[in-house]
Amino acid sequence: MKKQISEAELKTLIRQLNIEPADNIDFETIDAEKGLTENSSRRQDGSIRIRNQQILVQDPTVGGENAWIYPVRPIRLFVNDEEIFSETRVAAKDRITWKIEELSLFEITITEDKLFAHLQLYALERYAARLVDDGPSTRLIVRAEEDSNIVLKTVQLADVVAQLEKMSIRARIEFAAIQQELLEPTYRHVVVACGKAPIPGEDARLEIYFAQQVTSEFFEVDGVIDFRNHLRIPSVREGEVIARKIPIVEGQAGYDVLGNVTLPTPPKDLFIMAKSGVELTQDGVVIARAQGRPRVTGGKIKVFDVATSYFVSGNVDIETGNIVFSGDVIVYGDVMDNMIIESLGNVYVYGNVYNSTITATGSINVRGNVLASKLYSGYFGVLFNRLYHTSMLLYSNIEKLLSAAKLLTDTLEAKRQTVRYGQIIQLLMETKFKEILPAVKELQVVISNIQHLKQAEYGKLKELADIFTHPRRLLETASHDFVQGFLALLQDTHSEVARMQEDKVEISVSQCQTSELKSNGDIFIYRDGVVQCELYSAGNIVFRSNRGMCRGSRLEAGDSIRAKVVGGLTGAMSVLAAKRKIYVKKMFSGRVCIGKYCKDIFEPVEHVSFDIQTLKKSL
Repeated sequence: MKKQISEAELKTLIRQLNIEPADNIDFETIDAEKGLTENSSRRQDGSIRIRNQQILVQDPTVGGENAWIYPVRPIRLFVNDEEIFSETRVAAKDRITWKIEELSLFEITITEDKLFAHLQLYALERYAARLVDDGPSTRLIVRAEEDSNIVLKTVQLADVVAQLEKMSIRARIEFAAIQQELLEPTYRHVVVACGKAPIPGEDARLEIYFAQQVTSEFFEVDGVIDFRNHLRIPSVREGEVIARKIPIVEGQAGYDVLGNVTLPTPPKDLFIMAKSGVELTQDGVVIARAQGRPRVTGGKIKVFDVATSYFVSGNVDIETGNIVFSGDVIVYGDVMDNMIIESLGNVYVYGNVYNSTITATGSINVRGNVLASKLYSGYFGVLFNRLYHTSMLLYSNIEKLLSAAKLLTDTLEAKRQTVRYGQIIQLLMETKFKEILPAVKELQVVISNIQHLKQAEYGKLKELADIFTHPRRLLETASHDFVQGFLALLQDTHSEVARMQEDKVEISVSQCQTSELKSNGDIFIYRDGVVQCELYSAGNIVFRSNRGMCRGSRLEAGDSIRAKVVGGLTGAMSVLAAKRKIYVKKMFSGRVCIGKYCKDIFEPVEHVSFDIQTLKKSL
């Protein structure tokens, strides 16, 4: 019989580990000092002295205390055959012997990288030593003095070589340097053996033969217009070489002073993928096989492509619909209210942008005004891309859906009960994963809006998504392999859009009001400036025009900000934050921040550069 299984049966047991503290252990200090105390009307302490290189002890009388003895290096003292290291009481019955500790005349050390061995000569000769007789005393410090007339040992070349052999040092021994140090001691570190450092290789690299950004001549600056220039989009012809991979150069092995072979760090290779618009030869040459804009995307794996362009001769509005395109989008008119442009490439707008959203994995260039809009380029263009966001959201939820379905299936099998897999999927989507269906519908809309090129490639993804929106078809079609296949397509889509992010991107506009601009590269303002905007750049924010204003806005740059006129006699305060440097031509009021250091400006300043040093001093 079939039985509906309650999801309440699927519980997770939480275990807690209680770790008992270890028992405390008390340690007592034991005083080992021993002495004799007797009451007497008259007492005499013991004494000790050195005579004929022997240590003689006299015991105390009438309850006096025993004498003390203490060694000083290089003397080693033994009382009853046990070495002492601190001040010790002794009696006449104790057998006291001594000997001189023979300190090393030289030392050989090996550097941490084992490429060099150094000789440190402490003394060239060792002399005989005698105990110093300072007369009898109740406390005797045993010390010795050298007799320069009696030479016991002189350091020879053979001694140093023997030590080198003992330490297994055998690579390129500098006998001449050793002999020179023994003849004319400097008592400094002298290199007496050296290895050979490995020669590092060279990483593979790319030589790119095309510009990756549009030229700034696209805009007018301070009223000067070059009528010969328009959109300077990098382009190539069929058969043109657009890049070349320079292969890795292997390094050369070395050896250390112990004779061990040392290998260089392996050079890093570079991986290249070619799409249908380019050809990759066996020797790493990238050749265009179509006419269009060349581009390179990706991180660890560089993907070359020649992007085609989608042209809009007029405005982007209700008639054109939202634009989702896998290459560059060029709009010769305006982008009207509440429209969306999503490009897996660059976006160029000759007119204005009104209350719209533009995302691009490459750069965004707007010749006119940007009003109440959102512009995201590079990394942010990927992050806010609906295809990327929706596929990522769906992937996460479908992955959880599969896990939950497996738990239910395993539970049913354990109870020897069965139910259709499609019924399990529907039950989970209706109860635990209600956000999946709206996301699937959003994905359908995005795919339907993709212009031309990618329609066929996303056809399979759209086909599977349609099944999720029809309960009867889902009940009949759904299986583990079906859902797993949909999950794989979502992952491929998500990864493909992520790889479309270009390295060198920018956002360029003439002016903007009440808008948000985010760029993984630089942001350029070419004319009147920004009012009540939020600008974030991973690189630099630059105002090109001398009349460019910044009012009531927040600007944040990963590198530097170069502004012209900030603030005014009235209006909201602007905040400029950068990691390295901020320059303002004139600033009426506002706040500047470099890293964690900030300064409020209340009086007008002109031609001022702020960096972390100047802000530290001012604070």
